[in-house]
Amino acid sequence: MAMPWQLARAKRPKRSAPRPLVEELPRLDIDDLCRWHAFPSQYEAHKSHYLEVPFRYPFLKNLIIALDAIEANHHNGYTQIIPVHWIRTGFGGNNRPRPMLSCTNCGRAVRRLYCKYASLKCRRCADAIYASQACNQDKRPTHRIKQFLRFKPLLWHRTRKRLQARMNAFETKPMPKRITDRAALPQLNYQTGASPLWR
Repeated sequence: MAMPWQLARAKRPKRSAPRPLVEELPRLDIDDLCRWHAFPSQYEAHKSHYLEVPFRYPFLKNLIIALDAIEANHHNGYTQIIPVHWIRTGFGGNNRPRPMLSCTNCGRAVRRLYCKYASLKCRRCADAIYASQACNQDKRPTHRIKQFLRFKPLLWHRTRKRLQARMNAFETKPMPKRITDRAALPQLNYQTGASPLWR
């Protein structure tokens, strides 16, 4: 199939290095903080919690978490203030708000901030792409299902057979070298109801 003339004449700048993958970058996830109950109570606006999780966040020295902002202390001495926005949801309204992190570069409210060059920023400011964008549509689902079956050895026979048939429906081609096992972790439970052990 011939390339369209618009793409044939397009002048794209050559990158010195490929764009980083989202799955490979260390990240600060708001879901982890909510799961650990790291935020103070809504009635304790003057309090702040000290959090140090070196195994989960090895790129950070510690976190000082308040209701309006998170103070992230990096190992190089840089202190980054991350604003926190609380949004109202349909479940409880003002009584059950949901926190969102705010990117210090663009101000966008996001759930995850990625560490690049010793600074936390959103995916767009980090200029990162997903692993699925680095491979074609034939290679995307195959490796993730293979990783899911590796993480879940104890599955029902019918469930395993269904997933293997779904995996065999695509062509088995090697993945690009830059997509490692960490970047191709499964993102779904594939209707098995199992807990995500890869989180």
